[in-house]
Amino acid sequence: MFKNTKFIVIKINRKYIKLFIFIIVMILILLISKNLLVISTIKEMEIKRVVLDPGHGGIDGGTSDNYGLLEKNINLDFSLKLKKYILKSNNEVLMTRKKDVSLEDKCNINASRYIRDLTARKNIINRKNNDIFISIHTNSNPKNPHAKGVLIFYYKKSSKGKKLAEYISKSINNLVFNEMSSHKVYVIPADYFILRETTKPGVLIEIGYITNYQDKKLLQNDDYKNSLAQAISYGIYNYFHQNKYKPFFSFTKR
Repeated sequence: MFKNTKFIVIKINRKYIKLFIFIIVMILILLISKNLLVISTIKEMEIKRVVLDPGHGGIDGGTSDNYGLLEKNINLDFSLKLKKYILKSNNEVLMTRKKDVSLEDKCNINASRYIRDLTARKNIINRKNNDIFISIHTNSNPKNPHAKGVLIFYYKKSSKGKKLAEYISKSINNLVFNEMSSHKVYVIPADYFILRETTKPGVLIEIGYITNYQDKKLLQNDDYKNSLAQAISYGIYNYFHQNKYKPFFSFTKR
């Protein structure tokens, strides 16, 4: 009788042991799967490098309002704001210029100052570790002072450039211009040197018209420029991650 009882106890214990082993195996499978997912996510969210190109600079003032407000200064100020938000989204930033200088001295080809400056910018953008570029400019249309808003140009043969432009456009329209019915973002194919001669996907953004009264005020308003810079950085983030992940910072209404 006691032998039979002992046999039953051993049999029950074996069932528990098998169940325990099964649970451990399932936990290990879940942990391994989770770690593989985390590794895959980290790989997808690897740090990207964005080149910011503030247009003009130094001897080249760009366009102006004829009263001392120069495009080159607006471009640089805005690019520095944009840099701050791109860094917040866990990406790297390389700037073609960080101060009021032109870049023709960085290129020794036999060409005009203008072409040498553009070529120097192109060479910086085309460096191996760069992923995309954003060239910042300020628009002007003296013949039509009513023209206003943001224009985003992409190279007409670049599908990636077009996609980047569309992500940025959507972000600006949703986050900045949704309460400004008078303003809109226009996405336009173009054949500009900086778009055509670079090997990285990129866009040229005209952030406003210096010849329009309303835009001119906005281009001198830090709250507006910060909002626009945030929106552009959101568009860049979504381009990199195809809307899969939430940015590391929240958009601030101003």
